[in-house]
Amino acid sequence: MSSKTTPIILNLIRHAPSVPAGYLYGRTDTDIDTIDSALCANLRRLIEPVGTVFCSPAKRCQKTCLSILSAQQAHYDNDALWEQSFGDWDGLAFDSLPDVGVMTDDELVKFAPPHGESFYELCQRVHPLLRQLCENSQSDSLTFFVHAGVIRAALALAFHNMPAALKCEIDTLSVTKLRYLGDNGFSVISVNQVPTL
Repeated sequence: MSSKTTPIILNLIRHAPSVPAGYLYGRTDTDIDTIDSALCANLRRLIEPVGTVFCSPAKRCQKTCLSILSAQQAHYDNDALWEQSFGDWDGLAFDSLPDVGVMTDDELVKFAPPHGESFYELCQRVHPLLRQLCENSQSDSLTFFVHAGVIRAALALAFHNMPAALKCEIDTLSVTKLRYLGDNGFSVISVNQVPTL
């Protein structure tokens, strides 16, 4: 059990839209377009104070981080922050993905594309990392530039409910905020807050 009692704010930012659009990107290391400078400034205000910064190794997350925080130092080397692997479906156009039919909530959580991973498996790698970073943090805030799947995994940790997290919409360049409460786990401050121009 953690002995940390000071609440920590977690800012979770989904990367900018991937280019080209219209494809399923998990581990495919795609790029982004330039982000409007006014949008960057408004998003920066939403996540202050930034505290310690962590970023998925994906190019789309790193470029988003650099656009929002300029020269701010970030930790880029944690593979646990990658998006869910979609295996053989990774990089396919959305309109060419197979129809898997209707699934129950539990089936959806445990479903994995061929040679990919399930949302359950994604949570299994993300949850220990988030707990560890919070327990060891010397800062009152942690900021993450990551993927929709990673943000939903963080919400599943707060909700104690994976299917509920999969029902949350996570837009590109949106901010989701959690509060780490030590032994009391996590609370949700806001979900999918999108900055305006």
